[in-house]
Order: sequence, then structure tokens, then C-alpha cells
Amino acid sequence: MKILKITFLFLVSVILFSSCGNFKIVTINDKNKNKDENLTLKNKVETSNQSSGSTSKVEKYKESQLKAEKVVGAARQQLGTPHILKNPKKKPATDCSGMTCKSYSSVGINLPPTTTGQAEMGKFVPKKDLQKGDLVFFSSKKNNGRISHVGLISRVEDGKVFFIHTSTSRGVVEDDFYMQHWQDNFVTARRIL
Repeated sequence: MKILKITFLFLVSVILFSSCGNFKIVTINDKNKNKDENLTLKNKVETSNQSSGSTSKVEKYKESQLKAEKVVGAARQQLGTPHILKNPKKKPATDCSGMTCKSYSSVGINLPPTTTGQAEMGKFVPKKDLQKGDLVFFSSKKNNGRISHVGLISRVEDGKVFFIHTSTSRGVVEDDFYMQHWQDNFVTARRIL
């Protein structure tokens, strides 16, 4: 019985002493020091996250706005270019998707050569949120409601929205997006930038 008690006490002592190795004597000064270090570290992380997060969002927005300006500028340079189908003098000509492809290539973005391919790019944008550089897509009755035309939002000011597109009869032109004809045939809008 005595041996059993000694063995038991020995085991309890080993367990207690081995677990004590994981403890550190902490003074009040240590607690305050750690608290201050943790707060400083937490503030550094929060400040770093806030500044890099907000800066990158602002920078991305500014970058997309600059790209939109460049894309619209490239579209404006094409104003007056005849449509491929109405080009008797064999001048440089384009169609609607060719005009948007050329405009977006000015910022290094290669769009698909067709309106239906371009309508699958980027992300959906509701009409109320249209901004410069967005693509707008239209259908016609003769195409059974399928997308057959694309334009590029060129201006949004005072509730008015304008877009550049290639008209078969007028070539590359800028029109009011809210004209009844365009509203009757509007299908969707996409944001590429």
C-alpha cells in the first residue's frame, strides 16, 4: 500500500511539474506592455488594411475612368466613318462591333468581333447605372429579338445618356440613348472596364 501511495504521489508530481513548464510568471507591467504591443500591432494592421483597401478601390476607379475616357476618345475619332455596307468609295469603313473593338483596343482590351460575343463580356449593368465606356446592345424585329447591334456610352450628363454606334445609313454617329427607337430595341448593357 505504501508503494502504491508513493507511486501515485510521484505520478501526480510529474504531471504537475511538467504542466508548470508551460506557464510563465506574469507581472502587471508585463500585462500592460503586452496590451500596448497588441494595440499597436492591431492599429498598424487596421490602418494598413484601410489605407491599402480604400486606396486600391480609389485607384481602380480612377484607372477605369481614365480608360473609359481613352476608349470614348478612340470612338470619337471614328465619327463619320462609313458603314461597311454603305461604302461606295471604298474608304476605310466599319460596322458596329468593329467600331467597339477598335475603341477598346486603345486600352489593350481585345473584344470578340461579333455583337453577340461582346454581349457576353464584362458584367451586367442596369440602365440607371450606365456610365461612360459601357457597351449597350440592341435587337431588331428582323433578327427575331437576337442581339444585332452594339454601341458605346460616350456621355452621361444631367440625366441624358449618349452613345456612339455605327449606323448603316449614317456611319459612326453619336445618338441619344433614350430615343424611343433605341429604347424599343434595347436588350442589355455590359461593363468591360
